[in-house]
Amino acid sequence: MADELQSLIERIQREGIEKAEADAAAIVTRAKAKAAEIVKTAETQAQALLKQADADAQVYTKRSTITLTQAARDVLIAVGQGLESILDEVIRKQVGQALSPETLKAMLGRIAQAYAAHGMTENRLTVLLSPDDQKSLARLVEAGVRDALGQGVDLRADDRIVKGFRISIQDGHVVHDFTEGTIAEAIGALLKPHLAEIVHRAAQGMATGATKA
Repeated sequence: MADELQSLIERIQREGIEKAEADAAAIVTRAKAKAAEIVKTAETQAQALLKQADADAQVYTKRSTITLTQAARDVLIAVGQGLESILDEVIRKQVGQALSPETLKAMLGRIAQAYAAHGMTENRLTVLLSPDDQKSLARLVEAGVRDALGQGVDLRADDRIVKGFRISIQDGHVVHDFTEGTIAEAIGALLKPHLAEIVHRAAQGMATGATKA
């Protein structure tokens, strides 16, 4: 009887151990499967995040490049406009210096000769000068012009003129404008397109570089 009881106890213990081992093995197997699933999901999510991050980085880089290029072009255009202003100032200054009393005298003398050559000596010619130039040239210019046009000439001071002169006939209609501003504007009109072309080529170069980037 004791032997049977001992055998039963051993069998129960053995079956319990086997069941526990089986349960433990099943738990380990499920745990490994779950862990593998978690790792796979994490890898998939990580790849998706990396792909999205790369796409976002490319978009950001492209937008940044476009923004920086536009900013650079804006700066270049602003520089071009600044250069135009400097060019205007330099031209005006140089023209003002060039319009010396001697130059004005020579210009008026040639214009007077041209008028006389075309038989316009009957028209009254009014020459408008700055007050300073009118004083400086009153004798020399008036004498030279009247030699060509007779007595039909009138030299007048005009406070609105800084350098140069205007010529009008009879009713005050301006025929010739050789004032500092008008001459400078004409010279600037010739030079500015070349300056604008330089700025335009530089801007195009930036745009091409941004496209390649």
